[in-house]
Amino acid sequence: MRRLLLLFPLLLLIFSGTVCALTPQEAMMQALKTGNYSLVEPYLSPIMKAAFTRGEFTAIREGLIRGHGAITGYELLRVEGEGPYRVYYYRVLAEKGDYTVTVTVRDGRVYGFHLKGFSITLTSAVLYPLAGAIAALLLIWLYLKRFGVAEVLFGLAIFLIAIAVQSPLQSLPAYLGIGGSLGTILWGGFIAGLVQEGLKYYSARGKSLRDAIYIGSGFGLTEALYIGFLTLLLGSASPLSALERFLALLFHSSTAGLFSYSHARGWGKRAFLLVFLVHWAADSMALYWQHTPSTWILVVTYTILGVASLPLLKLLPQARAERERRVRW
Repeated sequence: MRRLLLLFPLLLLIFSGTVCALTPQEAMMQALKTGNYSLVEPYLSPIMKAAFTRGEFTAIREGLIRGHGAITGYELLRVEGEGPYRVYYYRVLAEKGDYTVTVTVRDGRVYGFHLKGFSITLTSAVLYPLAGAIAALLLIWLYLKRFGVAEVLFGLAIFLIAIAVQSPLQSLPAYLGIGGSLGTILWGGFIAGLVQEGLKYYSARGKSLRDAIYIGSGFGLTEALYIGFLTLLLGSASPLSALERFLALLFHSSTAGLFSYSHARGWGKRAFLLVFLVHWAADSMALYWQHTPSTWILVVTYTILGVASLPLLKLLPQARAERERRVRW
């Protein structure tokens, strides 16, 4: 009798483990909902494991949340057979709208994961980010009376370099298996601030105020194009994205101009440190919003961008005066 009593907890553990074991398709959907890649990793086929890495999983999930909002649940729609494979169709329930994904399974392994109904469609929502950035750029051009084409293109190149460097560094926590934590969010904001403001600082110092402001404008405009491209791929955008890109372009123009202004007066490094901290805070809030969408997070983020753009009120008149002095000379 005692032996049976001793065996009971072990049998209960084995039984509960068997009952609670996830099927491959459920493991994939639970991982998508929670962001826990380790749930599905044991079920991935060798080919799928090589292609669908932790970093890829995190990037896809964050893109879906960015486009459709936080994932609130899912439901199985149907199952179809394709030779030795079974394809499970799931409706993913999200705050901004539902979408359908498929999980392909064979012999207890996941062989595929796809977003169904995918198409690239140019809608008004896709144009929101670009419209906001162009509106801010037009305001700057109307005041300065002269457009800096070369400087805007230079800013474009800087942004592309920044993204190429920033993206893999931001993905490091996901590759290390600690994605989704507060530390990951702060790390993402830290890298964005350091890389973007570092490149802008070294590009804008020594430049005239007008040139530096347009370098920042080119950076912000390209960022809006990048956001618009992601919108095409991953989902819809709200009209608020126009306001966000409007403020972001003013922010980048303001900080690039501030780097030029401060470097010429001997306090450029202090200006860089201040701008880096502000950028770190703003990007961390934006990343936090992707995990926990909330109105107050957006308000704080937009307020930070707006306050950081205020130096333009002083820099633009001086940039215009610079040009007028050169013309008279």
